[in-house]
Amino acid sequence: MSLRDVAEKADCSPSFLSQIELDRVSPTVKNLEKICRALDLTAADFLRDDPVIEAPVTTTKQRENCPLVMQWSGAKLLNFFPPEVNSPFTALLLRVEVNGVSPTRHSLHSLKELCIVLRGRLACHIGKNEYSLGAGEGIFFDLISPHYWSNIGDEIAEVLFTSPNSFHLFEQMENDVRWHVSWKRQKRRTKAVKRLVQVPSETSNQ
Repeated sequence: MSLRDVAEKADCSPSFLSQIELDRVSPTVKNLEKICRALDLTAADFLRDDPVIEAPVTTTKQRENCPLVMQWSGAKLLNFFPPEVNSPFTALLLRVEVNGVSPTRHSLHSLKELCIVLRGRLACHIGKNEYSLGAGEGIFFDLISPHYWSNIGDEIAEVLFTSPNSFHLFEQMENDVRWHVSWKRQKRRTKAVKRLVQVPSETSNQ
């Protein structure tokens, strides 16, 4: 499609589209929607910065060799994708030993996740509720709720976590928040000390 064709379908001028392409103006949300419709796209598709997947990625043979993300006494959290796959989509594999339990975890903000049991039998504990799940069964919930998993079967159990959001451990987020709070406190202390140092010197000058 030529610039004029897109402009005609988007009900705007070719010069306006040219200005957008040259990064001299920014379209309004309404104009962006019109342009996307002209290109047979949704605004969400247009704004999504996903890398192009050049070839399908198979994961069945990778399950025993998934990269380790985090480990506890009775459970492991693994990256379901091979290391070379770079995607904002998250797929994590939780492997729980017999009688094993994962620690209680929760996200710092609303984050939806679909969890599907691949093998074994697990109980998903969300708040005060417990959901028993076997192979092939799944559960969809908000990770902001404190939750943990326990193996209630007689074999190693695995559950696949899938989310459209980029992978980021809750523990990492909590550490980031703690660091930011600590940094802000230190900054306030530094400013307070500077004020205390400046006041006597100004008084002595007078």
